[in-house]
Amino acid sequence: MRRIPSHFYLKDGINMKILILRFSSMGDILLATPVPDVLKEKYPDAEIDWVVNAKFSEVLKNNSHVSRIIKFSTARELKDIRKEIKVKHYDLIFDLHKNLRSFYLTVGLKNVFSYDKRTLDRFLLVHFKKKYKKIIPATQMYFRALNKAWISTPEKWNLTYNINEETENRIARKYDLKDKKYIIFVPGASYRTKMWPVEYFKRTAAEFLNDSYFNGYRIFIIGRGELEELAGKKISEEFGDRCVDLTGKLDLDESAAVLKNSELVVTNDNGPMHLAECFKKKIIAIFGCTTEQLGFFPYSTDYTVIQNNDLKCRPCTHFGRKKCPEDHFKCMKEIKPISVFAKIKEFLK
Repeated sequence: MRRIPSHFYLKDGINMKILILRFSSMGDILLATPVPDVLKEKYPDAEIDWVVNAKFSEVLKNNSHVSRIIKFSTARELKDIRKEIKVKHYDLIFDLHKNLRSFYLTVGLKNVFSYDKRTLDRFLLVHFKKKYKKIIPATQMYFRALNKAWISTPEKWNLTYNINEETENRIARKYDLKDKKYIIFVPGASYRTKMWPVEYFKRTAAEFLNDSYFNGYRIFIIGRGELEELAGKKISEEFGDRCVDLTGKLDLDESAAVLKNSELVVTNDNGPMHLAECFKKKIIAIFGCTTEQLGFFPYSTDYTVIQNNDLKCRPCTHFGRKKCPEDHFKCMKEIKPISVFAKIKEFLK
């Protein structure tokens, strides 16, 4: 039987110092935001610090339950962070990344609780298509690290992203978000095999904008990156001011403001999908190379996933690939625009 750590008695939860390790990426960090919510509920006076890659630190910048964001950009900076962690004497450390870098930061320290990445199960799923006995959402996987520290966790949860109020009001005025209905397209993703063809997004936009029921609706396209900007331009080029390309023009706060006021989000499996989840948006998520077994569906909101369930090659990866290993890309190409538009009508009519 496991022994309960002595500090639980010595401090009785007062003035707890807690550290969370989750370095990346945008979606994974958002999926981990219920963790400080649970910790604050149990330890209201706790000081909660979070170590994160500087590239993704903006996801946490307005989180009221995170006392301090400890950022790093290079491996060399981790040496100083390790020294800082040792000096701080954290009462609880939750490793929600569990890789060599997080091991380096925590090796030799007490009260380190890691989540189970299900590495073997994931390997068997991807390479031998052996399905999990139980699907565990990513947030619940993070919760299990808390359970190891005898902290109870909820069956339901909310993801957290707090928009700067001034930014939200400014963007709402600039794009007239409060008075006119609109939906969002998010055509990007971290890997090409997670991206539904741009031409399919464009054909879906045409179906939507030409349907009389949706007169007065607009489409906003968001995302950051070179591929996203090319996609946004191609999708929007024939539809005038009813299809607004905002790719590459918004920071995270501004993107969140646009998402927050939308009626519906049509998206690939990406970070903005989970950002929309923070605001309980209706989501149509298009999944290609990955599957529900991996735990990344937008479980905390009203959603539907469109995927090709007839392929034996899915999932071919747990995170994404640069190209289809079978050279047919049927997981995405066989999801036709008419089926996505049918789901849009189902959600909005």
